[in-house]
Amino acid sequence: MRILDLIFPRRCLGCQREGSHCCEDCLSLLSIAPAPSILAPRSALAALFCATSFQDPFAQRLIHAFKYPPFLRDLAKPLAFSIISHFALCNKPIYPPDVICPIPLHKKRLKWRGYNHAEELAKQLGYAFSLPVVPDALLKIAHTAPQVNLDRKTRLSSVRGVFRTDNARAIAGKNVLLVDDVYTTGATMEECARVLKKAGAEHVLGAVVARG
Repeated sequence: MRILDLIFPRRCLGCQREGSHCCEDCLSLLSIAPAPSILAPRSALAALFCATSFQDPFAQRLIHAFKYPPFLRDLAKPLAFSIISHFALCNKPIYPPDVICPIPLHKKRLKWRGYNHAEELAKQLGYAFSLPVVPDALLKIAHTAPQVNLDRKTRLSSVRGVFRTDNARAIAGKNVLLVDDVYTTGATMEECARVLKKAGAEHVLGAVVARG
């Protein structure tokens, strides 16, 4: 046990029980979706897997603490577990993924947070599914304002052209599982999927913890 944990013991964000930031009992209360999400026509994604709803107060609390102060990096494991549980309830994807790719952060945001939350989720999924994670498949080349309060039209325009492939060989001809924390309008994930397919990815599937 770390000395810091003795001074400031970890408490579950749901029930305040000591031991972890998300206990198994509270995690089991998340409502996991039994089927993939419906995609709009002409989507760049072949399928979209959203484990739960962002309207769930506990899911919202976990994601916020994972991405913003106090930056609880260890929440990647229970949040990724929700995605794994969702996959277990769904039928096997038509296009089984070959590699996992996290949505990238701009270097300014990465420096502020200290880690890429999507990459932390991707690592957990890669371990669970025995799939390689390619964190450098995509690069965010321009800093954009937080998307949380923007409408769909503004989000779509704000992310256009801000991503590029940085390791096309790793995804060429492969089915890619694109990972992020929340899917709201889908602007970021659609743009990343479009860029990956243009670089040679066969199919792109999306996976997130929650749908907003």
